[in-house]
Amino acid sequence: MAALPDTLDELMSACLTEGAYCVAGGRELYMEVMDSSSGLVWMSAAPVTEQDFNALEFDPPLVKVGIAPAAMDSAAFQYSPEAPGKPVQQRLIDGRLYINVAAPVARTLPKIPGGPLEIAVDKAHVVGFDAGRSVTIMSLPEGDFVELVGHGSGDHSLVLPQGAALRRIELTRPWVVTLPTPTRAFFWFGESMRSFQGPVTLPEAGQCD
Repeated sequence: MAALPDTLDELMSACLTEGAYCVAGGRELYMEVMDSSSGLVWMSAAPVTEQDFNALEFDPPLVKVGIAPAAMDSAAFQYSPEAPGKPVQQRLIDGRLYINVAAPVARTLPKIPGGPLEIAVDKAHVVGFDAGRSVTIMSLPEGDFVELVGHGSGDHSLVLPQGAALRRIELTRPWVVTLPTPTRAFFWFGESMRSFQGPVTLPEAGQCD
């Protein structure tokens, strides 16, 4: 009998379909650009530096979206927006490899000053968190949202949506999440970007408030 997957890499591999793209690196910096003519978002396929982002050059209709650290330990995309069953699209931008990861489909402006921009995002995103670490969760009456961008050190300063609360869960086992399509994403922009996305189903064991 074959052994059941138990490492993060094994669990991630078991969730992925043919044509999926596994992102190199983990909790490092990544940058995104958008094609303003199509709305498609392209992410660097490997970690970058602040210097890389500042030096990024291209012509319209491409525009810079931002650079921020990933909060997960592993990530992959099953397919590019509106292209299930096909390999994730790739392209070179300013000599660097990017993958087509998302397309915003609706935006809701912050309802309170300093609150998050809410975006419905068309994407097929699978993320993984390793055992032995904590993960920040934003809970709303309609569900739980996991932190995907940024660091929990700034939790105390976040202006949360009405009815939201933050808590941390401790993982005793690797946790793999397949985000819904579309994904409901909350973004804070400023000196450092933060984002919680979902809704997700929390692991049954290994969590604490």
